[in-house]
Amino acid sequence: MSSRGARWWRAAMPGAGPVRTLSAATFVNALGNGVYFMIEVIFFTRSVGLAVHLVALGLGLSALIGLVVAVPTGHAADRMDPRFLLAGALFLAGLVMASFTLVHSFGWFLALAILGAVANSASTGPRAAMMARLGAGEERMRILAYQRAVANFGMGLGVIFTGVGLAVDTRSAYVVMVLGNALTFAVSALVILRLPAMPAASTSDGARREPMSVVLRDWRYLSATLLHGVFAIHVVVMSVALPLWVLADTRAPRWWVSVLLFVNTSMVVAFQIRLSRGSSDVVRAARTFRGAGLLVGLACVLYGLSRGLGPVPASVLLVAGMVVQSLGELAGVGALWGLGYGLARQDLQGQYQGAFGLGRGIAQVLGPSLVTATAIALGLTGWLILAGMFALSGAAGPALIRSYRRAGLLAAPESAS
Repeated sequence: MSSRGARWWRAAMPGAGPVRTLSAATFVNALGNGVYFMIEVIFFTRSVGLAVHLVALGLGLSALIGLVVAVPTGHAADRMDPRFLLAGALFLAGLVMASFTLVHSFGWFLALAILGAVANSASTGPRAAMMARLGAGEERMRILAYQRAVANFGMGLGVIFTGVGLAVDTRSAYVVMVLGNALTFAVSALVILRLPAMPAASTSDGARREPMSVVLRDWRYLSATLLHGVFAIHVVVMSVALPLWVLADTRAPRWWVSVLLFVNTSMVVAFQIRLSRGSSDVVRAARTFRGAGLLVGLACVLYGLSRGLGPVPASVLLVAGMVVQSLGELAGVGALWGLGYGLARQDLQGQYQGAFGLGRGIAQVLGPSLVTATAIALGLTGWLILAGMFALSGAAGPALIRSYRRAGLLAAPESAS
């Protein structure tokens, strides 16, 4: 990193206080997740002995069931200190992770996978409610961007550490990595509990607390959740479609997949904070989201055109596509933060963010089937279909804001207090 870049990064780092504490918790957990991300399927197939299709079925079914708790736990975070809910979810996730090392049958695997998915989904609303109480407006966007940069840095380091375990390639090595990830959940939970108290806002005497169903009746916000889900499929493109495409349909070297993931991780760490500025203005966020959809769509076109080229041109075109996709991702994620928090009821951020997180969860469930049925099965035509989907989802952002304006629901942009 250049001296100029180092100075900028140091300036972006939060000072001593709750944001730095949260960053430590984020980094520790991301480090473990980075290790587990690379070995999850390998562990359950080669070490536990489950068939690949059973692992895929269990993970997909558990992710779908886990979505059920997102809104209820977010609603609970509006009524109590979200630290305790988040720490509890992290402890549960760590316990499940450690228990995976004892699994030797599909039934136990499925039961634990469901419990783990519930814990993961239960953390969404409380975490978002906590972010809402740590800052507002642009300060909140900066905090979110910094946490994402830290998480990607931790994940990147975890992936590197995984190489050692993969080289050893024994059950003991995989068990150590799984238990190491379990430990990071527990450590992260303990760090979260060190944050200052975040009591729920008190209601006036005689005032009735809002029910959990408020967000489920807000069709405009649910439309934003749908846009979130469609855009979140870009992650599945990167983790599922692109590796399969590189290995089976291009002449780029197999290890080029790692290069592409490194490019993405590096760009997130370096540019997420910068490219999230101004996202607290929902009108600006919607325009940015439109551009993000076009960029991710263009990346899909570049990926599709890499088939049939020689190893060097294909590799260059794939890197170009990843750079474009990463720029779209950086802009789109920041824009979605602005829309997710800015269009929500400020007194019900936990409930609303729990619902908003459903978009990402649905993308994780449906995304793999979608990208394999298009890009992998249809080739360039499939990539063009995905490109159109991302472009249309981006174009729907400004249309949603116009709907809010017509209904008189669009307040002035929230400013930092």
